[in-house]
Amino acid sequence: MLALERLIGRRLHPHQMIEAGLTALVLGVEAQSLPLLAGLLRTEHESAGALFDQVLAELRLTDGLPADDTGIPWEAARWELVRWWLRLIVNGSLAPGAGGDVITYEGWGALGRPQGLRPLVDKVDAYNGRAGLRSGIREPLAGAIVAEAERLLAGPWPPRD
Repeated sequence: MLALERLIGRRLHPHQMIEAGLTALVLGVEAQSLPLLAGLLRTEHESAGALFDQVLAELRLTDGLPADDTGIPWEAARWELVRWWLRLIVNGSLAPGAGGDVITYEGWGALGRPQGLRPLVDKVDAYNGRAGLRSGIREPLAGAIVAEAERLLAGPWPPRD
């Protein structure tokens, strides 16, 4: 996920890249530069980006993305991130409101507002709106976001229309 986020231009913090390196090492991923990334000290954080990119290249993680051949920059990578964020919402790792906001701004908006994501965006708007802020109504609205995320994941991908 961090590789895709970096690819589309989102700013990653050095500690995120280093933590990803540590996690990969623990999981047994092998890449020549991975121990260097995972072992960076706080005073070496400025090297994290270059080492992260080097690890990605060694693991060929971005090679499998379809060509960026549309008018939308990094369209395939953005759709993959939307799917990732939907999964995080469904499994409870990402709060529905926060996840919906990320999908709205980094996915739906950047992808040219595809109609397939419109029902989710509408539910996120309701969650964030005046009615959603009233006591007792936000939980059902969060549940609606989760249900829509499940529906999107179960359907054809990407859900453009």
